[in-house]
Amino acid sequence: MQFEWSTLLNLISSFAVLAGVIFAVVELRNAGRDRRDAAAVGVVGTVQSQEVRQAMRDILALPNRVEPQVVRDNPALLDAALAVDSACEMWGSMVFEGIVDHHMLDRMVGGWIRGSWNRLELWIASEREVLNSQNVAEWWQWIVELLENDPDPGKAQGAHIAYRDQARRQ
Repeated sequence: MQFEWSTLLNLISSFAVLAGVIFAVVELRNAGRDRRDAAAVGVVGTVQSQEVRQAMRDILALPNRVEPQVVRDNPALLDAALAVDSACEMWGSMVFEGIVDHHMLDRMVGGWIRGSWNRLELWIASEREVLNSQNVAEWWQWIVELLENDPDPGKAQGAHIAYRDQARRQ
């Protein structure tokens, strides 16, 4: 009878450990989703700030590859360029750190990131020369290149086609 009790206790103990491991795995997955969702809310919060929306509007009104002096000579435009730079640097860093998935970022603000880069690329190159620093807009350039090389499927086809019959991307 002693052997049977110890066997039963070992089985119960093993089951408890297994249940604990399963619970931990499920909680880790949920925590990852929660972190991703919180980061998405942060991106949306940035986009909804009046300063960033206004700055993007001003920058996106410029022609592609605007001359750097046009930005430098207009204090309001320079402020807008710096605000856009700050937002894009933050978004690129968030993707690099794994806080935000780059496809999700592409769906949310990819057009802004690409469009503003296309307009301010010459200004950024000039700032790098003036400041003698390749670190100017480095994460912005990194995220642009990533989005160009691996865009969200909805960017090429349109979300209404790429995500037809999907309630949420997995």
